[in-house]
Amino acid sequence: MHDLAGGKSPSDILAFLAGVQFPAKKDDLIHTARRNGAPSDVLGALANVPRTDIASPDELLDLYPRLLEQPGRKNSAAGEQP
Repeated sequence: MHDLAGGKSPSDILAFLAGVQFPAKKDDLIHTARRNGAPSDVLGALANVPRTDIASPDELLDLYPRLLEQPGRKNSAAGEQP
């Protein structure tokens, strides 16, 4: 399951950042993602990353917004009623 914002996987996000050399500025990440055709949800999530200087792809993925868990979802997955 993809737990990054927008249901994206780490490889989805990094594909939009092809050509970026780390360390990188957040503005450079957004510019590259836009140039590589990233959808607006990815651009918005990158804009919400809490740092302006990103040392590595791993750091970016650690900082990238996550999906919020939906109430009752775990119980439903286990076959229980919410």
